[in-house]
Amino acid sequence: MECSSMAGTTSFRVLATILLLAIAGRCYSQQMDHIQLSRIAAAIENLTQVEQVQAVASEKVASGIMKLFTSATNQLVCEKGWFKLRSSCYFISKDTSTWEESRQKCIALNSDLVKITHDDEYSFLRDLAKGNHTYIGLSDIQEEGTYRWVADGTVHQIVESWWRKGQPDNYNGEDCIHYHSSNEGLNDVPCGRKFRYICEKPAHLGWNFASVLDEGTPTEK
Repeated sequence: MECSSMAGTTSFRVLATILLLAIAGRCYSQQMDHIQLSRIAAAIENLTQVEQVQAVASEKVASGIMKLFTSATNQLVCEKGWFKLRSSCYFISKDTSTWEESRQKCIALNSDLVKITHDDEYSFLRDLAKGNHTYIGLSDIQEEGTYRWVADGTVHQIVESWWRKGQPDNYNGEDCIHYHSSNEGLNDVPCGRKFRYICEKPAHLGWNFASVLDEGTPTEK
């Protein structure tokens, strides 16, 4: 009986020891899991903070670039007799010429017949023309029905609001485009007709603003 009792006690102690070790191992594992989770959470928080810092930095860089661009644009000027819109200068002639003659006169002024790229520019040039028939740098001379800007050869995607109703219609072989004097929009005409013209060239950096003509539209016709 004593041997059996001692054996039972020993087995109980062994089982208790194993159980305690298992419990300790489980607790340790849970503690390690908690530590790992804490580390992961901290890493995520750090990444979030880094992303926030990068976002703020990117916003500041973008804002700085925009300010530099605005500042640079404000420093751009046009020579006397030219009128500025954003980064371009425009010249409206007083004489009249054929479309090709008009272009050659613009080239002689280190420019080319105007290319219109947005609504604001169209409105500006409409005001600049002040009711005069005025050539612009658009024609379908190269390919009938395909209108290209002579300054760079790009195809003009028709903006209906810029054109007179029903135009362009190529009536009697009309290949060159002008702004119609009645303020009704663009119109195609034979290239040999003589009209005023508008030249365009890039504005340049300058600091002597006293010598720069006011950016308003001209009063002369």
